Amino acid sequence: MDIHHTHHHGCEHHHAHSHEGHHHHHHHESKTALSLYFVGIILTILALILPLSPMFKQVLFALSLFISGYHVMFEGIEDTVEKTKIRHRLTPNAHVLMTLAAIGTVLLGEALEGAVLIFIFAGVHFLEDYVEGKSRREITNLMSLSPKKAKRLNASHQLEEVLVEELHVGDYIQVANGEQIPIDGLIIKGMSSIDESTINGESIPREKQVGDTVYGATINLDAPLVIQVTKKYSQTVFAKIVQVVSQAQQNVPKIATKIDRYEPVYVNFVIGIFILLLLFGSMLFGWSRDVLFNRSLVFLVSASPCALAVSVVPATLSAISSLARAKTLFKGGNYLYQLKEVQAIAFDKTGTLTQGKPQVVNYEMQSRDGFTSEDFVQLAVSMEAQVNHPLAQAIVTRFSDVARLEDMEIKNEVGIGVKGFYQGNEFLIAKPSHFTALDTFWQEKVTKNEKAGCTVVLFALNQEVIGYFALQDLPKEESAKVIAQLRKQNIKSIMITGDAQLTAQSIADKLEIDEVISEVLPEDKAAIVQKLQQKYDFVAMVGDGVNDAPALAKADIGIAMGRGSDIAIETADMILMQDELQNITQAIQVSHRLEKITNQNMIFAMLIVLYLIGLTFFGHLSVLVSVTLHEGSTMLVLLNSLRLLKLRKE
Repeated sequence: MDIHHTHHHGCEHHHAHSHEGHHHHHHHESKTALSLYFVGIILTILALILPLSPMFKQVLFALSLFISGYHVMFEGIEDTVEKTKIRHRLTPNAHVLMTLAAIGTVLLGEALEGAVLIFIFAGVHFLEDYVEGKSRREITNLMSLSPKKAKRLNASHQLEEVLVEELHVGDYIQVANGEQIPIDGLIIKGMSSIDESTINGESIPREKQVGDTVYGATINLDAPLVIQVTKKYSQTVFAKIVQVVSQAQQNVPKIATKIDRYEPVYVNFVIGIFILLLLFGSMLFGWSRDVLFNRSLVFLVSASPCALAVSVVPATLSAISSLARAKTLFKGGNYLYQLKEVQAIAFDKTGTLTQGKPQVVNYEMQSRDGFTSEDFVQLAVSMEAQVNHPLAQAIVTRFSDVARLEDMEIKNEVGIGVKGFYQGNEFLIAKPSHFTALDTFWQEKVTKNEKAGCTVVLFALNQEVIGYFALQDLPKEESAKVIAQLRKQNIKSIMITGDAQLTAQSIADKLEIDEVISEVLPEDKAAIVQKLQQKYDFVAMVGDGVNDAPALAKADIGIAMGRGSDIAIETADMILMQDELQNITQAIQVSHRLEKITNQNMIFAMLIVLYLIGLTFFGHLSVLVSVTLHEGSTMLVLLNSLRLLKLRKE
């Protein structure tokens, strides 16, 4: 009697449900500027505590003002001259306002107030630089540094040490175990496991052998390798990632460029009002000469748009930086800014929503001629262990605890399948299409599993089918969770795949995806994204392959998996370094927070300026109070922006 041995693992039951205006292009202040800044503060403290004559105190205050603030003053003047030349009209910035106000306080005999103004202004400047520097460092620190040198095999097969930049495509290099691979290439000799975490964030090393691609900045763990260089250093995956990083810094949100555009207009307006006050203030308001000069200067300080100028960029950089720590890279602040607009996200299937490799989800073996069903599994695993094919590897992985038969003869017949000879019997693993006359029992099994989106291979003993394995590329654990989160955010999910309708639908049902577009040719993906853009205002596309690149470019925001192809990474606006889909929903939340915080910053900054100008005209404001309120508000705006450095736990 036949023993009927079955395992069901789910295939049949498939319906389970820069801102230039504030710090311009001098992003990194020198240590000298910072040291002098503190020298100025110490001078002021000494002037306050030492028993000096009032005159000498004023001189020390004025001196400390210029020592602490020289870098922001010169930067402002330099930038104004530069832009005025380019635009052929006077284009001053907020620094010029500050410089004029500081000089004015010295003329008023209030040099201490001027010094406080400069301390706060320059301090804010340094703090902003720190935020920007921190964000740059955090993004760059994601990748450990790539090696600078490589061991090249010369014409006479001798090793010579050369700089990585000197390597040419076609050169052979040797990498010892434990060393970093310096450049992208193909393994020519050797076999080893490679730690690719610098490139893809994956903690599990990958086994690589002759013919496999390896990437620069990854680590060779086990055995020496000879590698043929396939790319120039500037073209390596690592170099491209670093490139992405630097792009992210230069690409500021439209809102920031808008502020930048209006800044000179505003500064000219303030200077114009200042001159008019000096000329006609006595006539209009009946102010005496002293009051006139004092209030005009206070107006100059009050109207400086310092807080407004720092409303957007530090917040954006903080957000980019915190997402970079979570292994999500943006090629520019504007992409992060726009992400909150997304209405639909189109996903590639294989490797994006699914694991990208098949797994045994169901199998069945019948006993025959003294062989048990367990014997047949052992025979099948022993045969497949000799074959380097994803389906074969999947079967071997599924039964990794099953011992292999050593004395079995195995033939891999291309186009047919795998044959095995053991104890006078012939065994065969092949696709159903190979078997011409399949009896109804097995035909039903095949149809049922294929309907559920599985690939089926049959197992035969002496030409008679006695079992099957059903395999499927299963969804990633997180995929369903991410789709559910997007639904909560009212974002539609769409799956685009080249798979047959049945397979695609079975995955879509498991994940509860809103829309499925199957049997798509690679070249049609971009056109589909275009169609979706007509239906939804703002469409993002997530993909990992070369065939996804045109669609990523076409989408309003292209999102690439970090383990994807170079071209996908190059084309995308956002990169998930660890291939974690939930980072998309996290980035959308950060995008909403970024908007909220920049709006808070801008409203607060504008109200402070209006309040201070109002107080000035009614004579209730001294230079010191104006400086303190004004620069204090700038500090608060910056601190509010720094809240984005911390990601919220959802």
